[in-house]
Amino acid sequence: MAWNEESLEKKKTRNSEASQSPQYNFESLPQKICLICGDEASGCHYGVLTCGSCKVFFKRAMEGQHNYLCAGRNDCIVDKIRRKNCPACRLRKCCQAGMVLGAQYKLQIEGQALSQRITFSPSQDIQLIPSLISLLMNIEPDVVYAGHDNTKPDTSSSLLTSLNQLCERQLLTVVKWSKSLPGFRNLHIDDQITLIQYSWMSLMVFGLGWRSYKHVSGQMLYFAPDLILNEQRMKELSFYSLCLTMWQIPQEFVKLQISHEEFLCMKVLLLLNTIPLEGLRSQSQFEDMRSSYIRELIKAIGLRQKGVVSSSQRFYQLTKLLDSFCQISLILHFKYLSDTVIIFHLIANSTKNLPKTHVGHVSPIATD
Repeated sequence: MAWNEESLEKKKTRNSEASQSPQYNFESLPQKICLICGDEASGCHYGVLTCGSCKVFFKRAMEGQHNYLCAGRNDCIVDKIRRKNCPACRLRKCCQAGMVLGAQYKLQIEGQALSQRITFSPSQDIQLIPSLISLLMNIEPDVVYAGHDNTKPDTSSSLLTSLNQLCERQLLTVVKWSKSLPGFRNLHIDDQITLIQYSWMSLMVFGLGWRSYKHVSGQMLYFAPDLILNEQRMKELSFYSLCLTMWQIPQEFVKLQISHEEFLCMKVLLLLNTIPLEGLRSQSQFEDMRSSYIRELIKAIGLRQKGVVSSSQRFYQLTKLLDSFCQISLILHFKYLSDTVIIFHLIANSTKNLPKTHVGHVSPIATD
């Protein structure tokens, strides 16, 4: 009997202690909050945990290039209720939190995603790696001539012959340039060949865009010093419409005022833009190399742009331009194949059929 009374007393004590203990309800636990306005976050957007409203606001603000101005002292409160009061302070807070449109890129490799967050720093804190940029400048191919006879009247046949000759010569410079890139020879030999096969057309068109922008301000297509086509000469070609498509590229360069440093970094990223669906043999080295040149592009941008917002916008514009090359180069690729097929020695005396259709996985730089 005494034992029963003692047990009953202990039970009452335990119940009393339990009633005083905090009762946890998982539904009442704090939700993930938006780092911008404090509302409930819907996920990680542009590298930062935010709500859907701030995600949409940031994307529209960056793409629209709005010139927001604060009516106060650039210290407005941004919360769930007042987040729409001052877009300038809201955008500033987004950038300070690390949101970068297009600065988070993903590669799907063997079912696993690699995510890297890249943020911008004030321009005065940025320094390019002198040896890397200097090397990129030093390995730029020499001027390639088409061998076109400008003393004779143009015909579709003569222009096409000169363009094909120029293409063959430039293909060789693409291979030589690629092999000289820092980090490229660290990749497996098969990967080196594959990357060139996927990107050679993009690289040649990109170079055409740069020459046309640099030498003739985008007014004509500067294929070579001895082969500069105005619109009248373009009309002599059977693929006049494709010339008009290519002509848009230097005009975009003019619009964006691409710097030489930006061009050099973007050119490398074009080489590293497309990989096979099954991935590469030296995937890890490839990712490291690509990441380093993305960082270098960001540094190049920071040398010209003042402020986090303008740097982010610039990065988005440049990477969006790079991604748009995929469709253009694919169209040109098939047109080129219909005219001629080039076979030559690529690397280490390996003979490969260089032209290759783009059936790989494009690794976009500008993504959400």
